[in-house]
Amino acid sequence: MMRLGKHFWAYLVCGTLFFIWQTSNSLAIYYMPALTDILYSVFAAHYFAGGIGIIAVGLLCDKIIRADKTRRMFAAALAAISGLCTLSLCFINSAALYIPVFVIGTFLGFGVHGVILGGLFVSLPQGHKALGFGLAFALNVFLRLPLDLAIANGAANNVEYSGFAAAAMLLLLAALFIKPVAQSFSNRVEDYSGREPMYIGKDAGLMWIAVACGTLVFISFGIIDRLFSASPTFATSFINVRITQIVTAAAVGFICLRFGYYAAVISSVSFQGIGTLAYLFDLSGAVGSLCTLATVVGLQLFYHPLRAIIAEIGKRGKYPYTVAAFGFALFFMTQIIGIPIADLMDSVGKEAGTVIYVAIFMLTIPLIILLFYKLRNAHTYSRTRETPAPLGADAQSETDAAIDALSLTHREKQILRVLLLGRTSKDIADALFIAESTINWHVGNILKKTGAANRAELIERFKGEAE
Repeated sequence: MMRLGKHFWAYLVCGTLFFIWQTSNSLAIYYMPALTDILYSVFAAHYFAGGIGIIAVGLLCDKIIRADKTRRMFAAALAAISGLCTLSLCFINSAALYIPVFVIGTFLGFGVHGVILGGLFVSLPQGHKALGFGLAFALNVFLRLPLDLAIANGAANNVEYSGFAAAAMLLLLAALFIKPVAQSFSNRVEDYSGREPMYIGKDAGLMWIAVACGTLVFISFGIIDRLFSASPTFATSFINVRITQIVTAAAVGFICLRFGYYAAVISSVSFQGIGTLAYLFDLSGAVGSLCTLATVVGLQLFYHPLRAIIAEIGKRGKYPYTVAAFGFALFFMTQIIGIPIADLMDSVGKEAGTVIYVAIFMLTIPLIILLFYKLRNAHTYSRTRETPAPLGADAQSETDAAIDALSLTHREKQILRVLLLGRTSKDIADALFIAESTINWHVGNILKKTGAANRAELIERFKGEAE
């Protein structure tokens, strides 16, 4: 596995604390008696304020706050005010006062994460993104598990959740002044943008495809969350769902490192299909629980890699903070859309509602395939745009003709052209969003078909033919 640097650990600390704050803060409203009649309105306000906050702060960091130290101090100021708002919720019992304080704290709290995304997460190497995000999410669920169990058993209320959220935000404020975290903020995002071989700056369609994928996935996430809440199977397997979330979220990052992002998001379809069986056929008991857990696994396999891909796109765009923040804000914003869709599903019945959910989720599959296709095209374009030919134009043309004449697949020819530029398997795997082992397998096939003993001999052979 790749070596995990200080940027990774800095994000893991800040990201985990943010997710603890965000989840605990949002769950607190469920246990506020004065909000019973307007629960979903407040819940929608939470997501809306969070989405706007994270995008607004991302835009500020790109357009106005350009000094790295200023960005970090800005995040600290937001964290301080948000933490105080969250802490005050422990002592407020009036809905008229609770709601505005809650919304203001949410707006500022998500703004903190907008800075963390730009300063830390976007700067992580591509292979570390899903790993960092998955581990942060898993640690969040693990550390919150005792409180979740206490709430489920009626031994705690919104005060405990608000207090836990406030503690997480105040710890996040302190973490911003820890030396490794502060040093990570000093490394500008722009310094990393040119180090990895891909050019997507002019491909606006790529970002919108990613946005469309994210929107559909996150709407389905909101729908399935509502289905879980109303499912007796979920109520009897609460601890199993939480453990599955922890294990799968942590494993997704390693799956992406080993098999690639594409394998992770496509394999999630199988788990989602298994999960819907519980709703279509009213399965219960051990079988119903397994189907429920399969749905959790499927969502995690889609959820974490896609957010990491959006951040990777943002890293190479003109406004990395804004794009990354926008990708993450999708989750929070589309929850608002998920609520009325889930209500619609309740009104049309479970069977028809499940069909709606499956249709929304399956619409994402061709979009995901198109997204990866365009990402790979961006990689290919970057090679022809940014890498000077090592030979003269005529020699390069002869080399291309020689490659085209070989009995290789399209992908093998694509990889061979990059190999002749001296790129490593890791470089190619990172650019194509697939596993390094897959690249090595293709290289092995190329060597067999060309009769070359190793890569060095292959490169020398083509240089000799060109000369």
